[in-house]
Amino acid sequence: MTKLLRLFFSNPFLFLFILFLIIYAAYDFYIHKSSGTHLVSLQILALITGVIFESRRISNKWTTSVFIGILSFIFIFLLGSFLCSIVDESNCSLEFILNRCLVFWPFIFFVFYVIYSRIFNERNITPKLTEGITLFLSIAMIYWVVDNGLINFDNIISQTLIIIGISFSLFSFFHAFTKTHLSNRNKFILSIWSSIIMMFFAIDNLNSIYENHNTANSDDILQGIYVAIQYFLLGVSSIYMIQNFMMLIGFLPRWKRFFNSRYFEEFRELKDEHINRYSDQQVPLIHSLICIVIIGTVFFLNYYYQTVPKQFAIWITFIIFPFIISIYNYLLVRKRF
Repeated sequence: MTKLLRLFFSNPFLFLFILFLIIYAAYDFYIHKSSGTHLVSLQILALITGVIFESRRISNKWTTSVFIGILSFIFIFLLGSFLCSIVDESNCSLEFILNRCLVFWPFIFFVFYVIYSRIFNERNITPKLTEGITLFLSIAMIYWVVDNGLINFDNIISQTLIIIGISFSLFSFFHAFTKTHLSNRNKFILSIWSSIIMMFFAIDNLNSIYENHNTANSDDILQGIYVAIQYFLLGVSSIYMIQNFMMLIGFLPRWKRFFNSRYFEEFRELKDEHINRYSDQQVPLIHSLICIVIIGTVFFLNYYYQTVPKQFAIWITFIIFPFIISIYNYLLVRKRF
């Protein structure tokens, strides 16, 4: 806790940004509430927090992450001002601008944030993958398929996709539980499989929140908190959604790059990017076992009792599990001394 407080107060950008969110939320929900509207909803604040949280975890720099978030917000506001001037110049109040902007906020903010992240932190925005992350994603993918009842499909296309998915999952299990050398070919395969799953889950999470959009206006406090957590997870998943899309779409041929020398040159560069982002360090066997036991138990219980939507269970576990491993390593080191 002391370390967390020291980190919080030693980063002025982080401190000021969090302080701004707290003051603004208090103003909006206790003072501005009398007008019957909110300038910025709790969902949007949660979205901002989620995308900045994950950006910080990837880049390992609070200053860069918060700065990019603020810069993206400023451009959203400027875009809203521009749209407002086109629609109705006589009614361009701050509230009007923000209310109009927030209709398309999530989509525009995602694009701006990733663009600026690539500009300011191009090398770090692509998260470093490990055997442990790929193992977790494979378990989550199996859970998603089972929870949707897709295993029972007699459709030839569905069966083919399931067989391909199982093959890649077994490949990730094999690497997580053995000391097999991570060759460039193996790292490339594991990176592609991880990208496909992360992009799929991110889009699935976005679709789930869109389908449950009507519940966002509920006056129930617990429901509001639950929806806010969903938007926080959407902020987390948005980075993976766009980044992994870009790392996969690059393999497709395009106009003037249709299987010619330029296409194959870009193909090799993108392949190297996938290989370089995959860690050479092999995950300890005990970590793989912990992942199987804890993640498998969580997903099984949620599948059996249907406590929360599968998208929620997957992303909240994806965020929490690294902390579980960190706590285990901390206790292990402490026990040795």
